[in-house]
Amino acid sequence: MSETKDNSQKPTYETATGAIEFTLMSDMMFHYVMQRSTNALTGLVCALKGISPSDVKELIVTNPIDLNSSGKETIMDIKLTLNDNEILNIELQVYPDKYWVPRSIIYLCRAFDNIGKSEDYSTVKSTTLFCITDQELIKNAEAEFYAKYRLINIKNHHLYTDKFGINVLQLNHTDEATNEDIQNNLVYWAELFKATTWEEFKALAKNHPDIEEVGTLIFELNYDNQTKEILEGQRRYREQMNSQYTAGYTDAEEKYESELAKKDAENSELQNENSELRNEKAAFLKLINQLDEPDADNDAILSKLRELKEK
Repeated sequence: MSETKDNSQKPTYETATGAIEFTLMSDMMFHYVMQRSTNALTGLVCALKGISPSDVKELIVTNPIDLNSSGKETIMDIKLTLNDNEILNIELQVYPDKYWVPRSIIYLCRAFDNIGKSEDYSTVKSTTLFCITDQELIKNAEAEFYAKYRLINIKNHHLYTDKFGINVLQLNHTDEATNEDIQNNLVYWAELFKATTWEEFKALAKNHPDIEEVGTLIFELNYDNQTKEILEGQRRYREQMNSQYTAGYTDAEEKYESELAKKDAENSELQNENSELRNEKAAFLKLINQLDEPDADNDAILSKLRELKEK
């Protein structure tokens, strides 16, 4: 990252005003800042997990990024190990993605597959995917600020395992936050993510040294020309890839739905034909049985049989 040559002509974090061009909602900004500020990352993890900082003995970012060498292919989620016995994957999802559910499950399964061929299954680490988003990613889901998804028995709700799950922090639903969410500082963190001006961020960071450190890092990256180019390039790339991704799947889905509708119509027609055939068969068998009955009007029955045959 290049150094600022004339600091006297540049604002500082304490005096910065107006809009923040690249906020914590920029995935690259978020990743870089969290790997640089251990205290802030610890605070976020504790909020997401509902634990105390004293419970965090070791927190390691296993996929750190280097802004000087970051390419467009860089994965922007943060992968962590907590106390060497738990894997956390924090994903910032800032674009709409109608296929987020299967994608998130794939991410979680890949992270959960964390033992080698010769290792005992007892050594598998608990794995949780945390999604932080301002998008409505889960179709028809009830409005909820912090949702936790686990494998459970759908009849009696018995938990299958507590080692495997997905948590979704919905930034646009702070009004649905519970007292527990507030006490765990999740609402506070949601407001930090949503802060778009220096005034908003500084008001939230006041008397929070770890968050003031985050503000300083955000400021440094926003006022470094080389880094801004990288952030802008990453943003354009993400927007372009998301547009292509969404358009591609939308076209495929429209084609699929068109074919599916055609097949449904054909199946419906076949079902109607089969229903008619079953009715005709039943009528035919009924008439045949009537031929054996005493005093049967065989001429009338044979006439009805000929009518069925003509159909």
